[in-house]
Amino acid sequence: MLRKLLIAGCMMGVICGSNGQDFREAPEKYWNYAELSRTPQFRESPYADSKCEGLRDVLIQGAPVNGQPAEFFAYYGYPETPMPKGGYPAVLLIHGGGGTAFPQYTKLWIKQGYVVMALDWYNQRPLTSSEKPTETNVARAELEGGRRQNHVVNVANMVLAHSLLRTLDKVNPEKTVFVGLSWGSWYGAMVAAVDPRFKGGIEIYCGDVKRDSTAFINGRFHHAAKVPLYWVVGTNDQNATPVTSQAGFDECAKLENHSLVIRLSHSHIGFEFPSCFRMAEYFLEGGSGLPKLSRAKIDGNVIRADILSQGKGITHAILCYTEDAGEQVTHKRLWKSIPAQVSEGSIQAELPKGVHQCFLSAYDEKSRFNDLCGSTNLIEFPALEKSEE
Repeated sequence: MLRKLLIAGCMMGVICGSNGQDFREAPEKYWNYAELSRTPQFRESPYADSKCEGLRDVLIQGAPVNGQPAEFFAYYGYPETPMPKGGYPAVLLIHGGGGTAFPQYTKLWIKQGYVVMALDWYNQRPLTSSEKPTETNVARAELEGGRRQNHVVNVANMVLAHSLLRTLDKVNPEKTVFVGLSWGSWYGAMVAAVDPRFKGGIEIYCGDVKRDSTAFINGRFHHAAKVPLYWVVGTNDQNATPVTSQAGFDECAKLENHSLVIRLSHSHIGFEFPSCFRMAEYFLEGGSGLPKLSRAKIDGNVIRADILSQGKGITHAILCYTEDAGEQVTHKRLWKSIPAQVSEGSIQAELPKGVHQCFLSAYDEKSRFNDLCGSTNLIEFPALEKSEE
């Protein structure tokens, strides 16, 4: 059965480029969902130095690697709150580059009232010797076969982890979401194209589209998204520009909403973003979600957008813009913001002279990350020395 999990030809971890062919690809070319949706075998981890109070550590039978059986490490845990009717909603955490199955972020999401599973996709396991683990001091140990990054296998294992998560005791299998951060958001966009069982997916930082890239993570599966997706991304990110992020939003078949934030910090602290907690509640429990805006329109020197949803009630709106068309390094561009006018049903702002790129954002609460907003599409104006995105 394990040999059927991945389509032949991709089991060796082939990183396929577009090779001049159509940018879009069918996920069925790489993953056999019928097999991946079956509950995998798992066992308790034998590693004493990966134990963590309040969490269960397991080794899950994953997709084969080079034709050989392979396991991957994961934590999972339960909230202390009373179980709701039908079982607890559940969250799958997908870490980013250089990360692991962080016990502290697993516990943080458990405190939100969810059963949470966090897997390691590097073929490693975390060491829990630190009393107060942080992103930088959680050491790792390699599993059999050593550290690796096999994109096709990793996505398959994420779907398998979800298959197990849905069958855990006291879990409501109809109420699950994934949260993918950085590399995990590129993977998350692929998972969304393979696994229709999630209620939604939360994408942090990346998961953009780069049509000219031959990398496997260039966004070729966005068109096949089977679950609604929410993104929270930054204007000055070194991994995804506002232009490539917007390309991802436009290409996504199931875009629910997005928040574009000036100078949003990029690290695993993104698992703490209030916007992500809010959207998880929205997907799983029908919460208020975030403010949602229409695509922006330009009328003369005014940018305007309709309010599609108030979230918890819009408190203020801003126009975000940059004039740095000549700055070749996009993450070094200076972004500014000015107040926008909020009226019944719409927001608008007058465009300053010299604007190169801009968008509107509507907020309903404050947070230390400035992320509790919904944003419009990015608009770009011609420039004499336009930088290459």
